Amino acid sequence: MIKILIPLFAIVAMAPVAMAEVEIKRWNPEGLGQPIGYSQVVTIEGTGKMVLLGGKAGLTADDYIPETLAEQSKLTWKNVDLALKAAGAKREDVVEIEIFIVDLANIDPNPAYQDVRDFFPAGHKPVSMVIGVSALAIPELKMEVNVRAIVAND
Repeated sequence: MIKILIPLFAIVAMAPVAMAEVEIKRWNPEGLGQPIGYSQVVTIEGTGKMVLLGGKAGLTADDYIPETLAEQSKLTWKNVDLALKAAGAKREDVVEIEIFIVDLANIDPNPAYQDVRDFFPAGHKPVSMVIGVSALAIPELKMEVNVRAIVAND
């Protein structure tokens, strides 16, 4: 057995230090498109808590899935909101979203796009991407989202 002796000053040096606040900057640089529903660039400076929401979709806690993309989209963003709150985050903390839509080439995605625009407050649009897929893990689902948020330490 090996014993390691750590001097007292080293233990004090390893103690947690006060965390700086996180600053989230969102913008659309000159020379790039100026989209309405999302930001081209989001930077995160400082420290805080990262919140990752994977596979949020339009189904209820008892596994009911509405039929239409429009209904599923509304429920998806309601579920995202619930998950963010449970993690101590809010809509303004979201920095990135990935939206997966089944059969994107053959459906009207505008209801889902509008729900994204409505979900995030002005000045807090995350970077985002929409990906067309052939199917999701639950066959009845028409969309699913991944969400990343950064919460500043208080």
